[in-house]
Amino acid sequence: MVSASARSSDPDPDRTLLFVIDADCLVAGTIARRGVAFELLDLWRDGAFELIACPHLVEEVKKALLQPRVVSKYSITRDEVSELARELSNETIWLDDPRDPPRAVAADPGDDYLVAIALAAGADALVTRDHHFDGVVMAGLNIIGPREALRRLGFDALSR
Repeated sequence: MVSASARSSDPDPDRTLLFVIDADCLVAGTIARRGVAFELLDLWRDGAFELIACPHLVEEVKKALLQPRVVSKYSITRDEVSELARELSNETIWLDDPRDPPRAVAADPGDDYLVAIALAAGADALVTRDHHFDGVVMAGLNIIGPREALRRLGFDALSR
């Protein structure tokens, strides 16, 4: 694993970017079937970047997708959720859940684990739509929205 400081000075523009994508974006990309979050997930599946995950993130995604109102509105099945969880567990850079993550997201301490796994893996960015991250500054970590992630991958939103 390459450290965050080593990655940030990497001069190779062709290297694969590493992203942590928060549960909200993963859920949106799964249920929307179009839009920026969907495009981002599609690009990950196409190998445009590496996704970093941990058990807590996968559980958060599963819990959100299995909410009765989500299941009803988007006709998502348990099998589809299980397949996504399997995909996230097997096709990502997999880290253990962090123990005692640093306090970083004052508005939602439950999101501190995302910062911890992003830093531990030397992620190029943590991708989120969550306003709890507004104003969060952490040395060695870029916090960006999904549109900015697409731009960094060389794509305009919805241009594919």
